[in-house]
Amino acid sequence: MNSILTELLVPFPKDYIKQKPGGKGGDYVIHGVVRQRLLDVVGFYDWSIDREIYDQDSKLTGCIGTLTIYVGEEAISVQGAGDVEHDQGTNGANLKHAESDAFKRAAMNLGLGLHLWCGDEYFVYNKNKSKAEGGPSSETAGSESL
Repeated sequence: MNSILTELLVPFPKDYIKQKPGGKGGDYVIHGVVRQRLLDVVGFYDWSIDREIYDQDSKLTGCIGTLTIYVGEEAISVQGAGDVEHDQGTNGANLKHAESDAFKRAAMNLGLGLHLWCGDEYFVYNKNKSKAEGGPSSETAGSESL
């Protein structure tokens, strides 16, 4: 795996990880921190909202976006779908929430923040780090997170 892509797999430090109120929905990292990490690792990227999703009452409920990063001369594009967990009152505010969710999900499709979804079953970073260092490449090698 490319070293830049492996760097995206590095778990966020515990200081940046938040828990949703009430303990529902798991851990998360705020939108701005995800964007900073992406800029830090891959540099500038392209992000676009491809489609907005509305319900039968014309209320925006979600969106689909495409994130493109550049690794050397290669463009890598992934999509993410985001929703509005709680109606924010206006379509504009709902779009902001859906877009943030879609962006983070697209970044997760590149490995960024994937550990937040996987929890104790996150192994891909240590596996690829071990390969890069010439160590064992079995699926369980180095499965504990940082």
